[in-house]
Amino acid sequence: MRGPCENSNCTFNATGSCVVGNSPEDCSHRPVIENGEDDDHEDEALDEAEVEEANDGADGSIATGLGGAVLSAPDDDLPTFPASRTLGIQQANAMMEDRPTCLVGIVGLAAAGKTAALVSAYLMLAQGQFEGFSYADSDTLRAFEEIARASRTWDRGNPPEQITSHTTLSNDREAGFLHLRLRRNSDDRLFDILLPDLPGEWSRALIDRTDEDRLNFLGAASVIWLMVDGRQFADDGRVANARYRATLLIERLANLLGNRRPRIIVVPTWQDKQPFPQDEADRLAACGAGFGFDLETVPIASFSWNEEMDPGHGIPKLFAHSLAARPSPPEFWPETDRNDGGRQLAAFRRQP
Repeated sequence: MRGPCENSNCTFNATGSCVVGNSPEDCSHRPVIENGEDDDHEDEALDEAEVEEANDGADGSIATGLGGAVLSAPDDDLPTFPASRTLGIQQANAMMEDRPTCLVGIVGLAAAGKTAALVSAYLMLAQGQFEGFSYADSDTLRAFEEIARASRTWDRGNPPEQITSHTTLSNDREAGFLHLRLRRNSDDRLFDILLPDLPGEWSRALIDRTDEDRLNFLGAASVIWLMVDGRQFADDGRVANARYRATLLIERLANLLGNRRPRIIVVPTWQDKQPFPQDEADRLAACGAGFGFDLETVPIASFSWNEEMDPGHGIPKLFAHSLAARPSPPEFWPETDRNDGGRQLAAFRRQP
């Protein structure tokens, strides 16, 4: 057998290929070694069969020689992070097509507490304090972390001036959706929920200019949260305007949704400051019924400065009501009692 190549410019020792093109067994630069001589050289010699087998087994038709590809090309369908922290309309549609999903529509003027409610729900789930439910998964954890960043420095004894920042969207024409998967403790059932975090200017544009193009996704919502600042409804100087804006928003939603009538939950915030007046809840319910909506009221306190009320008051109840099954539809062809005074049609059986 022949030993390692003595040509300093040759790459045979590393690649198994002769730099001058000679056959490995006939190359004059490789000295002949008798069996049993120079065991060190024998250990260092490359096994040509193994080199050839390795080259044949490599992916592709090109042998793995000097300068060849070390790794194969990555697959095109490898998972990648989404470009945005929230889910877009197409991703939300794909999720709803893939599995049962509850799409929640959230509307309300600026400073009504829309983002604060989402942050409070996320923090309660993270601490295992969400009554009736536990956290299962989320496709938008980065987005939740971003909107919850300021609230992590909140101190009950020394609260910041503003817990959540004003919502802005990178694409002002398309909604961004937050995703949560909850596990209901009573039966271990999983619920996928999509929650839009929208700026209050969208609802203001809907009220003032009937600008509804950006809110067309509400047509697929299972339930709509109408967020209102509860402090305004308890203030004699501001209640008339707050009531007018809320009822006008209900009317705009009726026009936007056409014949669809999802449930509407009026969500008064800041309950740690002032309870929501019951007569105002009744007024809004009557307004919703006039447009064919089944409307209920669930007050919340996302972040409480009241020692007698815990932060997140009412938010688990809000989610539970949103996920509750609606009453079963009426029977398609019900059985009715015979009316002797009406016209009757008799069925005859032909005799053989």
